[in-house]
Amino acid sequence: MKQPTEPTLAERAPSEVLNAQVASLQGNAVLVGSVQHRPEHIVLLNQQRQIVYANASYLAMAKNQESAEVHGARFGEHMGCVHAARGEGGCGTTKACQTCGVLNAALKSLNGKVAMQRCTITLEAEQEPLQLIIFTIPVRIDGSIYVLAAFVDDNKVIEHPHTLAKHTFAVQRLAASIEEC
Repeated sequence: MKQPTEPTLAERAPSEVLNAQVASLQGNAVLVGSVQHRPEHIVLLNQQRQIVYANASYLAMAKNQESAEVHGARFGEHMGCVHAARGEGGCGTTKACQTCGVLNAALKSLNGKVAMQRCTITLEAEQEPLQLIIFTIPVRIDGSIYVLAAFVDDNKVIEHPHTLAKHTFAVQRLAASIEEC
């Protein structure tokens, strides 16, 4: 049985708006040049937390090389989170989602703040859960506000703690370089 959803968390951009956002970002040479081959797994989220841009590293992590399949999905939906299919509005709309690091970091950045959260994404099909650290930063591109979300593997950070600071600074510099590009 699907759980009831929070209306504002369930809202999605109309397809024509979503398509225009995707086209605008893909056509932005500065953005693509700055983000596409970064080692961090990076997505840009619109105001409805839908993925409107994904870099090569993210697509490789997601084992999905086709960016067209990611556009319009939310992170949990695209990655196969078990909770994403349980809410009427998809990813971010169930009681279990209230403690999700991805959701909470994205919401903070939609409110103009920089955020960092640890998160465990429980996957379908009895796969090992994803252990991630997410950094989110609000950015303005072509007059619109997006959330730059960068994911790093928490297990790698545990093995090499110095990499967390390195990735944090790299993502902050990246956000500054693409702001208003």
